[in-house]
Amino acid sequence: MRKRVIPIIVLAIVAGVLGILINGMSGKASASPGDEAIDFQLRDIEGKEYQLSDRKGKIVVLNFFATWCQPCIDEAPELEAFGAEYEGAELYIIAKGETKKRIEKYMKESNSKLTYLLDTKEEISKEYNVIGQPETIIIDENGVIFERFSGPTTKKNLIEIIESIH
Repeated sequence: MRKRVIPIIVLAIVAGVLGILINGMSGKASASPGDEAIDFQLRDIEGKEYQLSDRKGKIVVLNFFATWCQPCIDEAPELEAFGAEYEGAELYIIAKGETKKRIEKYMKESNSKLTYLLDTKEEISKEYNVIGQPETIIIDENGVIFERFSGPTTKKNLIEIIESIH
């Protein structure tokens, strides 16, 4: 009798774990072009809270960034120019896995004027299925993901994509 009980218990545990994994994965929102953008709340380095859904009616550019990422650093001047000169969209840099202290240091050293939102635990990065960086997601006025791409971008490229929304 005991020899039968152990395999049944093991089988029940395996089935339970598989059930949790399957249900958990199927319920996960996607973050691909055409999908509704996943809402989130993050704070900037001053502690001001930003909620994505508060930006409905505006085009939003999310750029996932890390201070140790060389392509991110190389891309930064283009994002600075875009943020300073283009008024047709709001740009938010999602500081993926970064601490407030590291972002403050980076902003001071690079003289950055952009808005950095702290995703210290990478919760939003995971929600959006961001594996690397830089990664950029462009969200239209209706809160739908219009474009998503990995790798560095330019001010010109961002403007072209945004202007193709209409």
